[in-house]
Amino acid sequence: MTITGPITRHTDSAELPAVSLRDMIDGQTAGHLVVAADDWGWWTDLLDGHAVRTTTCMEEVVADGLVRAGLLSRRTQELTLTGAGRDVAAHRGFVRVTVRGWEPTFRQLSAARADHHIPAATEPENVARGCTDIARRRPEILAAVGGAIAGDTPGLTVDLGCADAGRIALLSALAPDERFVGVDIEDGVIADATADIAARGLSERISLLSGSVQSTEGRPAWLDDLDCDAVTTAMSFFLLHQLASDGGGIAAVLSGWMEWFPNLRRLVIGNGMELMAPSWTQQPWFSPTYEIYHAATGVRLWREHEYTDAFSELGWTVTQRHSDHTMLVTSILER
Repeated sequence: MTITGPITRHTDSAELPAVSLRDMIDGQTAGHLVVAADDWGWWTDLLDGHAVRTTTCMEEVVADGLVRAGLLSRRTQELTLTGAGRDVAAHRGFVRVTVRGWEPTFRQLSAARADHHIPAATEPENVARGCTDIARRRPEILAAVGGAIAGDTPGLTVDLGCADAGRIALLSALAPDERFVGVDIEDGVIADATADIAARGLSERISLLSGSVQSTEGRPAWLDDLDCDAVTTAMSFFLLHQLASDGGGIAAVLSGWMEWFPNLRRLVIGNGMELMAPSWTQQPWFSPTYEIYHAATGVRLWREHEYTDAFSELGWTVTQRHSDHTMLVTSILER
């Protein structure tokens, strides 16, 4: 689906397909059940082909809801995925971001009637986990990124906005001679991820640092702990739109990263594109939530041509482009 043109105001809602009251109420409940089951590891087990059995009363409450929602089926005492459940399990990162990660932001709307924008008030751990799940649910895209890194002379790859470091942990297996550094502004997320990386025995090749990756606000302190000349690949997922909104545009942010890392020869940019349409039912699911969240917080969304124009302006060539969920695009660029 490709949607173009600016957002349009409509006053006659009867002309537009609408979500139902049931979608609003039962959908929210199902979202919470999906996240709870994810916290218990059910979706991972089920996608791996292992049936789930409930062992507590609360597990039975959640299981019953998911069965009645059509996401699980029950045979004797075992729970297995339905077709719809398999789709939800594969896309549970989107559910986590909206149901848990962004909920504190949307909760502010009622008291913000006179405000121009509201501050993003998120649960960082849930946003980090959800965004990493969104990126890694498509292993062929990560495989393409890992293959591009592994096919080059070994260097240092930095993930700018690394979330819980799940992406670079997977990429480290695909590019075994590469070293990786992850940077994220959330201290707590980095602390938890550092402990996880150590527990997995990956600390020799993966280092994590805490700090801002906004390149238009001066040189951050974490760069002093990094061999910037050794960085050959820089990655950013689900963040450049926000940095560009705050920092003078896409090219301005990328130019700053190029100054930080003078020997940079590869960029990997994954981000959501603006796909506004008059009604939610004309867009891919999650897209309306994505747009409203950013409109409320004052973060601009960018169209695909604005990314490609900035890449071209700075001398980067798109060597691979992977579209996922229509609005999400991952570009591998080289120069």
